[in-house]
Amino acid sequence: MNKETILSEKLNSQHLNLHTLSERSGVAYSTIYNLFTEKKNIGDAKVESLYRISRVLGMNMDELYKQFSSKESSSVIPDFLLMWKDEVIASVHIDDTSVKIKRFDLNPIKQIFYKDELSRFEFGEILRLRCWDEHRPDIKILLNLIGVDEYNPYEICKKTHGKMVQDKTWFKFEGETICYADLVKKDAS
Repeated sequence: MNKETILSEKLNSQHLNLHTLSERSGVAYSTIYNLFTEKKNIGDAKVESLYRISRVLGMNMDELYKQFSSKESSSVIPDFLLMWKDEVIASVHIDDTSVKIKRFDLNPIKQIFYKDELSRFEFGEILRLRCWDEHRPDIKILLNLIGVDEYNPYEICKKTHGKMVQDKTWFKFEGETICYADLVKKDAS
């Protein structure tokens, strides 16, 4: 069954259209419309909105995420390396529905991923934890400083390398020649 059929069946079985789904879930119609018409990537949607939509449709979050992301290309999010200082700890491969972690070091202190395969939703939640809180009063200023137009955890992590203050863990993306010392200098400035 394709995405449109499954989501249409969920809507039809509960006698919903996009407007009534918006009313019952409390999620803005524009958000629902953009998700259902693929004008908005599911990774850009707020977790709370997805939770509300999934409850009304009678789906769990992973099912909903898989339905909305079934047509997304894995090239939207390129693979990257998980680093501990300048040591490669794991490689991260993102496909259409899951994220696979290949570990090179099993030290739990150096790992941020709690298992070797995650759903894209779980992966998104881990990225959110490595970003500023999206409800900060100064979030627009912070996003502007790093050159990101809207709150998108993956784009924020690409700019910040997912590095947190006093953290030795960070992400290295394809083609980058940056090292840990470069990130520490950035933090100091």
